[in-house]
Amino acid sequence: IALAIDFQTQVPVVVFGDEEQLYRLVLNLVNNAITYTPAGGQVTLTLKRKQQQALILVNDNGIGISLEQQAKIFDRFYRVDAARVGQAGNSGLGLAIASAIAKAHDGTLAVNSQIDAGSTFTIHLPISS
Repeated sequence: IALAIDFQTQVPVVVFGDEEQLYRLVLNLVNNAITYTPAGGQVTLTLKRKQQQALILVNDNGIGISLEQQAKIFDRFYRVDAARVGQAGNSGLGLAIASAIAKAHDGTLAVNSQIDAGSTFTIHLPISS
């Protein structure tokens, strides 16, 4: 799996918050993207600035998530793939924790996905002035 970084801003983007928790938020999304992308796929981490918002996008061309499941993936203990229940590191809490971290930093976490076409998770965080 190829991992690409795409900085789409020329000016520094500063977000105040708990560095460890923000790292955990992004790492969780990148780990999920890698987990659900088959060999030969790609995961791209993008940073953008839009008005007073930092946008961090984690995009993959993996298995995707159905529209019905997208409404539930941020719920605690929900797992998209029941076959992964009990696998190491898969408690069904990762996306719930990621969403809570974004909210704790006055931000949001959203998903856009299509089956067999991949997923894009977008973190919106306020930029410090």
